[in-house]
Amino acid sequence: MAQHAAPAPRRAASGHSLGSAAVAVPVITGILYGFWAANIARFGHGVTGGNVALGFVTGIVVAALCFAIHQWSRQQAGRHLGLRAATWGAFAGIAVGFLRSLGTGLVLWPIILGLIVAAATTVMTYYRYYTAADPV
Repeated sequence: MAQHAAPAPRRAASGHSLGSAAVAVPVITGILYGFWAANIARFGHGVTGGNVALGFVTGIVVAALCFAIHQWSRQQAGRHLGLRAATWGAFAGIAVGFLRSLGTGLVLWPIILGLIVAAATTVMTYYRYYTAADPV
């Protein structure tokens, strides 16, 4: 009797490859975040050099942080679930809080909103990492 087995999935020589999504997602996120930040800072007026600079700087910072956190998180796969989840939570909370702070209103509201988003992102990301982890 002949037995057949499915071939093992292919992996890069190092075990990790830098896929197109690993670059495209942070770049697109940074572009959208930069446009959003610049648009909020306009307050309904015309585009100024300061708005453009704010958009570029915030977009580049968000893209770089998103890429760096993702790469670090991939290296820590299976370990440090809480730390990885808290890192994504802090990133999301700070990003949302900063966008909210560009608008008008009380200073306390961006802090509260950022903490809510950070807590929710941390819990959801921890759940995702925990359920995807290999049992020991």
